[in-house]
Amino acid sequence: MSDKRLRVLVISELFPNPSYPAFGIFIERQTHHLQIYCDNIVVAPVRVFPHLRLWKYALNPGRFFAEWKRWRIDLTSIPQKSDVNGISVYYPRYTSPPKQIFHGTWGFFAYLFLRRQLLALHQQHSFDLIHAHYASPCGVIALLAKRWMRVPVVLSIHGSDLHYTVRQNRLSATIIRWVFNKVDTIIANSTWTKEQIVHYGGDPEKVQIVRLGGNPPEAIPPTNSPMAKDAIILLSVGYLEVSKGYTYMLQAVKRLRDEGYDLRYVIVGDGSQRQSLQAMVETLGITDIVSFEGYKSHSEVWNYFAGCDIFALPSWKEGFGVVYIEALSQGKPVIGCEGAGGPEDLKALGDCIELVKPQNVESLVMALRRLIDDPERRRQMGEIGRRIVAEHFTWQQNAANTWVIYQRALKAHHA
Repeated sequence: MSDKRLRVLVISELFPNPSYPAFGIFIERQTHHLQIYCDNIVVAPVRVFPHLRLWKYALNPGRFFAEWKRWRIDLTSIPQKSDVNGISVYYPRYTSPPKQIFHGTWGFFAYLFLRRQLLALHQQHSFDLIHAHYASPCGVIALLAKRWMRVPVVLSIHGSDLHYTVRQNRLSATIIRWVFNKVDTIIANSTWTKEQIVHYGGDPEKVQIVRLGGNPPEAIPPTNSPMAKDAIILLSVGYLEVSKGYTYMLQAVKRLRDEGYDLRYVIVGDGSQRQSLQAMVETLGITDIVSFEGYKSHSEVWNYFAGCDIFALPSWKEGFGVVYIEALSQGKPVIGCEGAGGPEDLKALGDCIELVKPQNVESLVMALRRLIDDPERRRQMGEIGRRIVAEHFTWQQNAANTWVIYQRALKAHHA
């Protein structure tokens, strides 16, 4: 290998953009810290196809056109190229059939739209390696580009390929298995993720676990939270999706309030379930103690982590869950689900997390009650959590370990 600085093409649908500045922030953090070791160019494909949620309003013209306008504004606000923390990011457009049936095929459709730009970028930068995030669509795009780039492909798997795409249908499963088989190296974010990759055909010899980071950006120190401190503050951060467990949190909060606990529940994030969750809050009669804060940038979220007493996200479909370690980095005890990748790995490292049974209100109530009733244990869990993050979950460590994998992939490729 020569002494020239390594040039890496990062392909990821998830990457911050003006419409969603926290979108794929964990990939941006990794790429940012890898800049110490190599030069990264990011291609973040943007799918141009109205979301399914728009079509459910087809019989309500006013709502349909309002949602359509919002979708168009979000789309047009994403530039063709941008600079994100010193990294050049390209946002090429593509289209594909509906996700609900054809998600596994998206990479083949995207490649048809991206091929010309990938060729031009490779001619300009002469990439040494491709790092793709998620098997579908970006792993497929990377493998198709590898045919003429003739460079190794490193694939990061974060969870949705295993929770959703590979289980969608036989075609999607075949494509995911093909990607696992053809890439040079696979990076898993947890023990559970590695086990699932191997289960679906990945060679255990080429699957490496690299822990994600949870420390805050250097330029954004924790500040006072905007949340009131006249009660125990429970916090959840994430997309408002069914699998995140918000409905069980709301039922648990209702139970605890009825038992006389003085608490507030703050939800940071947005998503398809927001309206149904707000309706549930009204039905339960807890509108006075539940706050929907909406979508926040990554820099804004740290204020919420700093201000809560307990972070709880009983999600049963988490390949890892960066939000858990972000909360731990601020000295907060956390609650996650048994069987989820990140929470299980954290529990193995120390008493920083309470694990609850998935989709089980009683288990969640018991865990919350134990922590609310024992402030000293909350403090101890927070201290243990800070230490675990500092020792195992920093972006600096993540970048260093990823760099080692890059070097191994290149050495094997040249051999």
